[in-house]
Amino acid sequence: MRNIVRILGINIDNIDINEAGEITKKLIENSNKRCEIVVAPNTEFIMMAQKDEEFYNILNEASLATPDSVGVIIAGKIQKKPFKQRIPGQAYFRKILEVGEKEGWTFYFLGGKGDVPKLASENVKKIYPNVNIVGYHEGYFDKDSESKVIDEINSLKPNVLFVAMGAPLQEKWIYKNRSRLKVDIAARSRGNF
Repeated sequence: MRNIVRILGINIDNIDINEAGEITKKLIENSNKRCEIVVAPNTEFIMMAQKDEEFYNILNEASLATPDSVGVIIAGKIQKKPFKQRIPGQAYFRKILEVGEKEGWTFYFLGGKGDVPKLASENVKKIYPNVNIVGYHEGYFDKDSESKVIDEINSLKPNVLFVAMGAPLQEKWIYKNRSRLKVDIAARSRGNF
């Protein structure tokens, strides 16, 4: 059962970074390529969601929501429901790469402009030489190219799809395409990887 703290109506898991890795592992093991969604709400996201019902619902329907900002941590303390740990998006990204390297997971990077995902892939390989990155694609594509991008991702069958398109676009893109994506989990990647 999830240990949730609600901040302005947004469900956020009260976990530490190791628990985030374990939960992600369970999501991957049980997903059957069902595209579980992982989000990392920060103060800005929570405020955006107050005026954007679609984003609000996406955040609350996620299989895992990590506490991403100091503001979220403070809000938990004010409610006398302190979070175990702040988990910035970049920390989650690295933890999942670390666990994935040990578990043999495959990764796909979607986002950034031009060579950014390629460079991100190369940089990740320097830190995690055994991580299996099966593909990458920039995040700037038109509606006509979207199906080709999804087909490419699906043909490579990654366990983890990291998306870096900026909020709330990346969350909305994942949510809109979740039934088409043949990945175990899709999560935002902080910034441009």
